[in-house]
Amino acid sequence: MKNEHNKNLDRRDFLKVLGGAAAVTSATLLPGCKNKQESAYTATTDIPTDQMTYRINPSTQDRVSLLGYGCMRWPTVSNNSARDSSDDIDQETVNKLVDVAIAHGVNYFDTSPAYCKGRSERATGIALSRYPRDKYFIATKLSNFAPSTWSREASIAMYHNSFKELQVNYIDYLLLHGVGMGNGLQEFNARYIDNGVLDFLLAERQAGRIRNLGFSYHGDIKVFDYLLSRQDEFKWDFVQIQLNYVDWKHAKEVNERNTNAEYLYGELSKRGIPAIIMEPLLGGRLSNVHDHIAAKLKQRKPESSVASWAFRFAGSFPGVLTVLSGMTYM
Repeated sequence: MKNEHNKNLDRRDFLKVLGGAAAVTSATLLPGCKNKQESAYTATTDIPTDQMTYRINPSTQDRVSLLGYGCMRWPTVSNNSARDSSDDIDQETVNKLVDVAIAHGVNYFDTSPAYCKGRSERATGIALSRYPRDKYFIATKLSNFAPSTWSREASIAMYHNSFKELQVNYIDYLLLHGVGMGNGLQEFNARYIDNGVLDFLLAERQAGRIRNLGFSYHGDIKVFDYLLSRQDEFKWDFVQIQLNYVDWKHAKEVNERNTNAEYLYGELSKRGIPAIIMEPLLGGRLSNVHDHIAAKLKQRKPESSVASWAFRFAGSFPGVLTVLSGMTYM
């Protein structure tokens, strides 16, 4: 996080500027997301197209943009987020958003069969298929949450459908989606172990149809620890975790099921497993902090948005491969 004119801050100093992350966790300091009218922003100068930061994936040597595009919130024709609306996705706008992202160096796009009420993969595939396949990295997930999808046949069918929707013949980053949710290890075993699906995915990676295999973690820390304890066997290429400057040490104050990002990142780092970051803005709340917190940040760097501090905090860790942002509006 180096900057000119002695404005550089390390992560510890940044937390001191905020007066301690614990203070930021209270409901009065995190009032929630602004609506799209309040948060509308138009750049007043040209945005440079040659200043993206890239990180190298040690498994495949992929050169991944430090800002990744989360495809959970594509816009609808009614100008809402498709995460919450059943209206048709505005494919023309999705294409334009992807065009702008790629023009500015973004090359990592994260989707799932579950996103946008089941429509994200198709919209993402249409937008990205207009580019050469080596221009982008696509991440999707085996989102077999419902017990009806826990059979080997149903899970593998979901996996194959992702290829169809995304219009690809290989997937760059495939995640076991939401491990630790529900009944923890019992549910994980039902979704991926007892039915042989994890063995199937490991074979798919060996065959090259999956280039990197990992998981996204939510909930039961026992599942996270168990999967890392078998790293020599599974050889996870990456893991997706929730990390921001509140969750770093105070995750349980936000959600009692969460685990401090300091622990999650530390366990990945000591094993050399790259981290993919979700929720860098804590569901948007860190773009709309209380006025006295915003004033401290603006005093330090008046030209920087409040949200940019959260992104830079997440991206400052050397083991982070990319930081995801679900961007709905231009």
